[in-house]
Amino acid sequence: FHVAFARAAILPSDAGIAIAVAAPAAMSLFGTVLLVIALGMLLHMGAPFGFMFVLLVIGTAIVSGGVSLSNRALRFKNAPIQRCVAVIVKERTEVFSGEHRATTSYFATLQLRGGTRVELATYRSVSSKVVVGDIGIAYVKSQTLVDFARFDVE
Repeated sequence: FHVAFARAAILPSDAGIAIAVAAPAAMSLFGTVLLVIALGMLLHMGAPFGFMFVLLVIGTAIVSGGVSLSNRALRFKNAPIQRCVAVIVKERTEVFSGEHRATTSYFATLQLRGGTRVELATYRSVSSKVVVGDIGIAYVKSQTLVDFARFDVE
């Protein structure tokens, strides 16, 4: 092992996970409020059934989507971080263009000590600091490269 491996931090920061959990929770809360309003209108105002049905379906979809996203974020938060010596052998991005904005996904392919190559999703902040050919410690959490600590090899 390289001496930098022994000195490297075991766990990088989990910053930002609160937002990843709070945003879907707020989405679920909004869906719940929509459901309560729809049920109140149905029971007390005698609104048309078709209108109420659409509100109930939309509210239920929003609640279930928020719960699903919250569960996914919590599973990611609770996943262990593994560290391993790796070489960055490839980087790529995917750009998804929507009507009003585009989103970019970042990926890095690592070659592990045994020669196995694995492509992992990563963050823009990690992608911007790694270069093909870098050797270092990869911090992997739930199939995501969450950090990379480069070290010099002589």
